[in-house]
Amino acid sequence: MQVMNPQLQHTCAQHEDRAFFGTAPMLVTLRYAYHDQAAMMWMLPQLYDLGDYCGVKEKLDKEQMKQLARIIIQEFGFLKVTEVMLFLHRFKAGHYGRFYGAMDPMFIMTALRQDFMQERSDAIDRHERAQRQAEWDAHCRLVAKERAEARAAGRPLYPRPRVDETDETKQQENEKQ
Repeated sequence: MQVMNPQLQHTCAQHEDRAFFGTAPMLVTLRYAYHDQAAMMWMLPQLYDLGDYCGVKEKLDKEQMKQLARIIIQEFGFLKVTEVMLFLHRFKAGHYGRFYGAMDPMFIMTALRQDFMQERSDAIDRHERAQRQAEWDAHCRLVAKERAEARAAGRPLYPRPRVDETDETKQQENEKQ
């Protein structure tokens, strides 16, 4: 909780790939690995920081803040803490709109559910495509290397498969018939 404090939100934004694909724990991991309140204890300072940054006149009271934290943990427990911090950074940067006078938990949840989850899905798709392309490129390099080695050694590019003795015997019997 000390390492992943609200001041690291800008770092998550600078390293988006690490935020999405790094090894940071998920919210649900905090909840079960440490204790039931660990995720809540981590989430509350993040949300208070958002309220302070936005400078709204009407901030959420403690109970509203706790409810918002509980709902985020329950609904989005699969998110890594770095993904939550990336979302909050983007929220502060105005990617999802703004508050008008009061901090609105429904507005936060809507931005998280609709906008950020779409951005996350797009990032995962791009990452998976890049991984598949890298695997394909590695495969093509390996095939090209094998072909070059076969040519240099004077071997055929596509050698015939070995036939074991039982297949040869069956083939000879079929030819006799």
